[in-house]
Amino acid sequence: MFASTIGTPTEPRNLGRDFEKVRELAGLPGVRLHDLRHTVVSLLLGLGTPPHVVQAIARHAHIDVTMSIYAHTNLDAMRQALDAIEWREL
Repeated sequence: MFASTIGTPTEPRNLGRDFEKVRELAGLPGVRLHDLRHTVVSLLLGLGTPPHVVQAIARHAHIDVTMSIYAHTNLDAMRQALDAIEWREL
C-alpha cells in the first residue's frame, strides 16, 4: 500500500517513523498508525457494517479477531438495547 521513494514496499518500521513525523507536524497527540486502524474498524462496526465486511476490510483471518478485539460496546448502545426490552410485571 505504501511505497518507498524507489517504488519498493515500505518497511513497517520506516512507515511508523514517517507517520510519527507527519503526526508531529499536524500537532496530533501520541497516536500510533495502528490506532487509526483500530478506530476505523470500531467506527465501521458502530455504523452497523456487517462484521464479515469489516473482517474483509481489516484483512483479519478470523471473525473472532474482528469481534473480540475491535468491537467495543458503548454505554449508549447498551442503554438503547435495554430500553428496547418491553418490561412487564411478572
